[in-house]
Amino acid sequence: MKAVARKELQVQLQSLRPVLLAEPNRSFLNLFDEFVEQHEFELALHLVCDFIFDSDSPQVSKSIVDQIQYLHSTMKIDDGCVQKLQSRMPA
Repeated sequence: MKAVARKELQVQLQSLRPVLLAEPNRSFLNLFDEFVEQHEFELALHLVCDFIFDSDSPQVSKSIVDQIQYLHSTMKIDDGCVQKLQSRMPA
């Protein structure tokens, strides 16, 4: 992956970092930071999705879901995560 594309993904992923601040012990946050630092962007993205699905975190906003959708599309990931998030959005 080119350095410019890698930096763009890193910036986009960092915008999802605040979602993980809802976790009291910060284990997801620490793991996310490590994945991003090591350029394991797919793992970092899936960590955010897993946190949203598996936690008692507050409902995420449409802009967060849109950001996750953009990253899935950019990284060419088609795993059903976005559809699952969209189905949890209030009508």
